Amino acid sequence: MNPALKYLYHKFIDSPSSWYPMLAVYYLTYQCDFRCPYCSNGFSKPYHQLPEDVLSLNEIREVFSRIRNTSDYLVITGGEPLKHPDFGRVIEGVRGLKFRDVALNTNGFEVDRFMDEIARSVNTLIFSLDTLAEDKADAWFGRGAGVLRKIRANITHAARYPGRRYRIIISSVVTPGNIPDLYAVYDFAQTNGFTFAVCPELRGVKPPAELQDNEAYEAFFDFLISEKKKGRAIHGSPLYLEHMRDFTKFRCRPFTMLVVDPLGRIFYPCLEIGHSAASILGDEDLHAIRRNSMKIFGPQPECDTRCHSACALGFSLILEHPGSMLQEANAAVKSALSLKGRAE
Repeated sequence: MNPALKYLYHKFIDSPSSWYPMLAVYYLTYQCDFRCPYCSNGFSKPYHQLPEDVLSLNEIREVFSRIRNTSDYLVITGGEPLKHPDFGRVIEGVRGLKFRDVALNTNGFEVDRFMDEIARSVNTLIFSLDTLAEDKADAWFGRGAGVLRKIRANITHAARYPGRRYRIIISSVVTPGNIPDLYAVYDFAQTNGFTFAVCPELRGVKPPAELQDNEAYEAFFDFLISEKKKGRAIHGSPLYLEHMRDFTKFRCRPFTMLVVDPLGRIFYPCLEIGHSAASILGDEDLHAIRRNSMKIFGPQPECDTRCHSACALGFSLILEHPGSMLQEANAAVKSALSLKGRAE
């Protein structure tokens, strides 16, 4: 089913007996050497504290193949995906599957080791960058001095890489401690021709209390909305940015996505609720998986105000606020391609 038809399906049908994801997200590994203070999965646990087990190269290739049977778009994330012991060959393995877009989400520290493979295989390269203040960044990373300097050098190297075909996105997390810094990160992205994407910190599924009714937080999003209306390269529509600013409740559409953990297990109905539905290596019939999971775990719940992330909010707004069908379908996918794993 092509993206336009999937868009129509999710907008008007979304039957509980079927699952047609517009986008797949694969958490290649939960391993990460960084210790970013906002790192959190849907249960408020940092990814580096989750199990480090990963699949073999051949198993991962089979996961990619099965994902390709259901989705045209793929996000590879973590943890830090470059920490997988076979990362170079893993990323090369997606090239022959002809996804419409492969997005790689990385902290950027080791990108220089894999530039050849990335350049051949990736369409969207997403760098996490939350401040340009070296002392603050290096303290957040927890790897010692000089880490931010190397990441910036790697971003420049990726931008100038000969024959690159990937677009670059600078993805930031807004925390109570970095709001003033984000104006400089935004300027860095715009000056270098990158798209800027931003999400609030989420502790589990909700923002910290310090961001709610925070004038500096709201002012930053007001600034981005103004810049977006001038045509700047900022991810999301003004409405999307307003929802991020105000933490507006929205109707989630989890079955627009297929989210797979490092061992190939599918999350039902979503990563944040976190039920392990089945292994994509054991059963690739997503329709049957959704039906069986509903019997075990129940239907998709009616959630409270939560999960202001690029993927959840982006798909919701595209489906609730129609425009040109194909344009909106592509916009929904591009919205999710800017997600920052669960370090949101």
